[in-house]
This record gives sequence, C-alpha cells and structure tokens, in this order.
Amino acid sequence: MIDDDHLSIHAAAAEAGDRPGLITARRTWTFAELAAACASVTLAPPAADDRAIAVAAHPEAATVLTLYAALAARRPVALLHPRAAAAELDVARAAVAAHPAPPGTLAIVFTSGSTGTPRGAVLPRAGIVASAAASAANLGAPPPGGDRWLGCLPLAHTGGLTVVLRALIARAPLVLHDAPFDAAAVARLAADHRVTLASLVPTQLDALLASPSWPPPTLRAVLLGGAAAAPALLDRAAARGVPVRRTYGLTETWGQVATAPAAGAAPRALSGVTLRAGTAEAPAPIVIDAPWALTGWLGEPPRPPGAPVVTTDLGWLDGDGGVHVVGRADDVIITGGENVHPAQVEAALAGAPGVAAACAVGVPDPRWGQVVAAAIVAAPGLDRAALAAWIDARLPSHHRPRRLVVVDALPLGPTGKVDRRAVARQLEPA
Repeated sequence: MIDDDHLSIHAAAAEAGDRPGLITARRTWTFAELAAACASVTLAPPAADDRAIAVAAHPEAATVLTLYAALAARRPVALLHPRAAAAELDVARAAVAAHPAPPGTLAIVFTSGSTGTPRGAVLPRAGIVASAAASAANLGAPPPGGDRWLGCLPLAHTGGLTVVLRALIARAPLVLHDAPFDAAAVARLAADHRVTLASLVPTQLDALLASPSWPPPTLRAVLLGGAAAAPALLDRAAARGVPVRRTYGLTETWGQVATAPAAGAAPRALSGVTLRAGTAEAPAPIVIDAPWALTGWLGEPPRPPGAPVVTTDLGWLDGDGGVHVVGRADDVIITGGENVHPAQVEAALAGAPGVAAACAVGVPDPRWGQVVAAAIVAAPGLDRAALAAWIDARLPSHHRPRRLVVVDALPLGPTGKVDRRAVARQLEPA
C-alpha cells in the first residue's frame, strides 16, 4: 500500500539511499545524495503562510530538488511554465499571491484552456498517491532490475510532474532530460541509462522515431497522450517495436485516468475510475469519476466532494470500455450547420502519402459561418492532385479543407502539443 511517506525524499533515502534516484546527462544522484541536497534548498517565501510557493519549472535538476524539498516540508507549489507568455505568467503569479492553497494541496498546475486565461487546478497530495498506485498496477510488475522513468515532458504540467512523482513513489530512478526537448539527445539518454518507462506526446514520439537508437531495448511501455495520435504515427511506432500504450487524462485528474491494456487497443479506465461518454454516432462530453481528481480551482469555490469531472472532450465508449476521443467541444467546426471534428480531418490527412503532420481548424466564412482549413507538413512524395483525390475518397464534402496550406512545421505550445490558435491565425483569410 502506498502512503504519504512515499512522497518524502528523506523516507526514500532511508529505504533506498544507495540506489540512483536522479540521472541526467551530467551526473547521477543517489536517493541519499538527493535528500542531502534538498536539506540545503532554501524555499522561496510565499506571499502568506497559506499561499503556494511559485516555482519556475525549468527542465533541470534544480527544479526537481525544489519540488522534493517542498514535498518534504509539506509546502504546496505552484508550477509556472518558463515558456509561457509573460501576460499568462503575470496572471498566474497574481493568483498564487492572492489566494490560499487549501489544506492537503501538493501542487497548483495552470491550464489556459481555450480562453487563454490561466486557471490553477488545485491537486491534492492524496490524489497523486492514488493515481500512482493505479498507474503502477496497470503497467504490471517491473523488470528484475526495477523500472527507470524517462522525464522529458514539461515539469509545469501534469504529464511531466507525475513522472517525477511516480519515480519517487516507486523509489525508481528518474532519467531527466535537463534541456529543451531534443530527440537525438533524449534517445541517447534513454539508451545509455536503460530506460524502461516513458511518457510522451505524439510530436515527441514522431521526432524520436527519426533516431536510429530509439527505442532502447529495455523500454517496456510508452504512455502516449496529451493529443490525438495519427494512425500513421502509431503504425510507424509499431513497425519499430515501440511498446505504445495510448493514454487519456487531463490536468484536473493528475493526468492519466485511462490507458490501453496493449499496443493497438483503445485506452480503458484505470482501477477506481469510471468514465461516461456518448456513442460513435453521437459523441458526448466525457465525464470522469476518479478518486484523485482536483479539489477545485485556485481562487474559486471548492468542488463538492466526489463530484465528477465534466470535460470539454467529446468521445464515446466501445463495448469493451475503450474510450475514443474525437476532439474538444470548443474545437468543433460548425460549417453550414454541420459539425466537423478536426481530429477526423487530421486523421485522414495524416494518413495520406506525402503528409508528415496535419492540423485542421475552422476559419470564418461569410457564407458558411466557418469552413475547414488545414495546415500540413509535407513529406517526400507529396503530390497535391493525389492528396485531393485521397481526401475526396475519405471525407464527406463538408469535412474537406477549403483552404490547405503547406508549412515547414506546425506551431507547438509549451506542452509540445500543436497550438491550434496559432494555426488558425495562420490560416484565417487576409
């Protein structure tokens, strides 16, 4: 049984002091060395005793040490993404200074959603304990030498933060890429340090597949989430022997609430989680009952205990309980009265010969209200006439992009996901 003591780096040192706890390309710390280093970390004073400590979550060992020190002191942290826009950071810092963190808070993680205005999800200590237990049970027993977690997602978001915490709870080494994401460097790090588990977003997996040293032979699972993965990407990963387990979750639930039982399967609810959604013919907002959900939003009234999380993700459940996400409700393109889910357009485009990546958005149109537009990244062999025929054969007329632009790369947000708002600005009529 995992208990709160597993969130203490000092307890980890007492139990596994001589084992590696943090590995970077520069050095390795044992758990005992990490505990000693944390003892000398000076935590920045908050605006008031009941406020969280604001931490700029750079991808480096110093951030991990600060997080461990705060955990040991039972001080909540508010994680700020170093690449976020200055205006968003100002709003987040002001909210942290103005509002108390409820008792039992571990972290406040900011998400901007579709509005661009940051909201701080208040995530409890008990939540990550329960989440880590369910995730570990889903992944199965570790290999004889134990697991090694690859950390290469932003630490200011739950995808990266939970990797740090799962490794600590399991007394497993965290193999941290302590620099902006670089696929070749990450692949070398994973191979050199025998990584067994990784959590990635699709853009990272796509980049890693270009490296001949990926995947490392020790890798037993890749939790792939954060955005829809194109079927072509999953096929390439399978051909390379990457053990992809698609996963679904969100900031409000400490990330992961559903994971595929095997490569090629749809994600299914973890133990203790209940999912509700629509049907394939009528997708509906996904509703999540999870014991590790957020306690509320910073500065807003607390959520009623046990209340479900009603998401803006549209999806459906199959007969085996697999969850299929078709997109966000606020991403739906309404063109001439027809609803178009961008993920369906993107899946068709990404499967076309000569297309490396695609993003579909709605742009204003005086006649139809909106029309579908798409940006694609070309791969060798792109033929525009063949692409048009491909689209016509696979998409109904109202799903077909009226505007199709080839770009060098799709713009990415701080989490490594495609920035849809930036794509829409690129594609809007002049």
